Amino acid sequence: MILENIQNTVVPKMDYEKYKMVSYTQLSLWLSCPHKWKLMYIDKLKQPPNIHLAFGSAMHETLQEYLDLMYNKSIKAADEFPIHEDFQQRFLKMYKDYKEQIGSNFSTPKEIAEFVNDGLDILDFFIERRQMHFTKRGTRLLGVEMPILTPPHEDHPNIMLYGKLDLVFYDEDLKKVSIWDIKTSTRGWGKWDKEDKIKMAQMVLYKKYFAEQYNIPVEEIDCKYFIVKRKIPKNPKYPASASRIQYYVPSSGKTTINRVTRDLHAFIDDCFKDDTYNMKEYTKTPSDKACKWCPFNDKPELCDKKATN
Repeated sequence: MILENIQNTVVPKMDYEKYKMVSYTQLSLWLSCPHKWKLMYIDKLKQPPNIHLAFGSAMHETLQEYLDLMYNKSIKAADEFPIHEDFQQRFLKMYKDYKEQIGSNFSTPKEIAEFVNDGLDILDFFIERRQMHFTKRGTRLLGVEMPILTPPHEDHPNIMLYGKLDLVFYDEDLKKVSIWDIKTSTRGWGKWDKEDKIKMAQMVLYKKYFAEQYNIPVEEIDCKYFIVKRKIPKNPKYPASASRIQYYVPSSGKTTINRVTRDLHAFIDDCFKDDTYNMKEYTKTPSDKACKWCPFNDKPELCDKKATN
């Protein structure tokens, strides 16, 4: 029944003339600082590209391409895939495209070479340990970048939640779906990352609305983060520290789903009026955590860092 429901579901394309789109990224920005969300989505001030974004996007696409070949064609086809060249070409092209967008370099040749080498090291580790992670019999890869597009708030029927799921597997023995999100990290996720409710909300949203979109009981869906690390210690104290692959399974039970759903509804209620953007002053929530990586941190004309109620 689960496979039939997924195979028979056609997700519509987004009609931007009729609907407004929201995403996990928008929700996470609003939860961090509503004023930052307003600058980026109402005022259309773009976050400048950075090398981490180019690296993460390229690594996502290369791993997805390899796994799609392995599961949906053959291991031989995956082994023949030039995975190192593919990643390097994608990464350098993304860097070039971002550079053209802003009209200048945002990194150095030394740093670019370091990121390329880190990526190749990740891929070597991934290939060498493929059997540990991806060869369970009876597991099918149902999709790469599987879409969800659904109205999440009944009071705002023209607001659509849009997302793409990195990897969706089906375990034929357990009769369960598993949603994986690929993350790149410098040294992996620590306690702070795992306790970050905003970061964890992504998979909770995907689980809830994937279940609704494809008519699957939410209890039959698991989710996890698949994290690849650029750096590992030279003399790791524990075997896990030496691994470039890390998993994390977030809490996604009924209580957590309800909390994240309330957050999403509060975001939509705050930011939309008559199904268009709510043109008002948005709350500023400055903090060391929120402001550290904010692209408007050094622009007092856009944000004075003074908290508002």
